[in-house]
Amino acid sequence: MKTLADHYFCSCLDYLEAKGLASHAVLNAIEFNEYTNKQSQQLAPRISLKSYNALLNYAQQALNDPLFGFELGKKIRTADFGILGYLIESSTNLASAITALLNYDSLVANIGRAQFEQQQTLCKITWLADPQCSPQAVLRNMTAWVSVVRQLLNPQLSPSCVYFSTHFSNTEQQRLTDWFNCPVKAGASFNQIEFPSNYLTLPFKTDNSQINAMLKQMSEQQLSQFKSQQLLTEKINHILMAKHDLQDCSLLRTAAALNMTPRTVQRYLKKEQTTFAKLLEEEQKRRLLTYIPHYSLNNIAFMLGFNDQSSFNRAFKRWYHCSPRQFIKNNN
Repeated sequence: MKTLADHYFCSCLDYLEAKGLASHAVLNAIEFNEYTNKQSQQLAPRISLKSYNALLNYAQQALNDPLFGFELGKKIRTADFGILGYLIESSTNLASAITALLNYDSLVANIGRAQFEQQQTLCKITWLADPQCSPQAVLRNMTAWVSVVRQLLNPQLSPSCVYFSTHFSNTEQQRLTDWFNCPVKAGASFNQIEFPSNYLTLPFKTDNSQINAMLKQMSEQQLSQFKSQQLLTEKINHILMAKHDLQDCSLLRTAAALNMTPRTVQRYLKKEQTTFAKLLEEEQKRRLLTYIPHYSLNNIAFMLGFNDQSSFNRAFKRWYHCSPRQFIKNNN
C-alpha cells in the first residue's frame, strides 16, 4: 500500500488553515476517516495515497489554484519531512543530503522513488512517481526539494532545468519558471531536476556531524521497522527500483536477497494477486520512459534486462502497440 507519514499529510492541513480552511471541514469534505480507524502502532500513523490525493485535489479546487502543489512545496519546512528533514538539515553538504534522501525517502512517503545521476558538470535527480500520484503531489515534491536546498544553502540558488510530466498553460509555466529561475519543460516523460555538479560540495549552514550520525541510526531503525510491515510486493518493488539496471533480475536472485525460497516468494505474491514477472515488467515500463530521451535503443534494451534487441522490441510492441522507433517519432 502506498502511504505517507502523518506529519507530511498534516503539514498540508496546516498550510490550508493559514489560508482560512479549517482542518475539520477539509477532512469532512474528503470523507477522511483514517485516524479513527488506526490501531496502536509502533510507527507513527501512515496515511494512504488515496487520502493524500483527495486532500490535494480538494485544496486545488477550494483555492482555485491549478498550481496548488507548487505553492505548498514553496512553503515546506524541514520539520515537515520528520526525521529525514533533520537528517538533511544536519548534513555536511548537498551530496550527503541527497544520499540521505535516496536512502530514507520512504520514511516520509513511499509514493515514488528518487534516482540520482552525476555527470561531469551536471547532476540529475529524477522522481519516479507512483502512477496513482496526482499532479499536485508531483508539483509539491519537486518544488519542496528546491525550496529546502535554498533554505539550507542560498535563497538565490537555482537549478539548470526542471522537467515535469504534467502539461501547463503558458501562464502556469511562467509562474514556475519565475520561481525556479530556470527553464521549465512541461509534458516531459519524467519529473527531473538538473543542477550544476559543483553544487554538491557547497557546505550546509547547519552542518552537525554528531547529530547527523545519531539521526542516521534512528532512521535505519525506523526504516527497518517500516520495511518489516510492508507487503512482499512493496519489498520487491524497492529492490527492483534500487538496481542500477535490470540485468540478472530473476526470481531466484530476488528471493535470495529476501532470504526466502523462490517457491515461498511465489506463494506470497499469489496471495497479493501478482507475480514476480508482472512486478519486473512494471519496473521495466516505468524506467523505459525516463530512458528514451537519453539513451540508444540498444542501451535501453540492455538496461531493462532484455537478452537482445528483438526481445525488447516484442515487449515494447505488446506494451504500446507500436515499435520503439514509431513511439519516439510520434512523441517528438
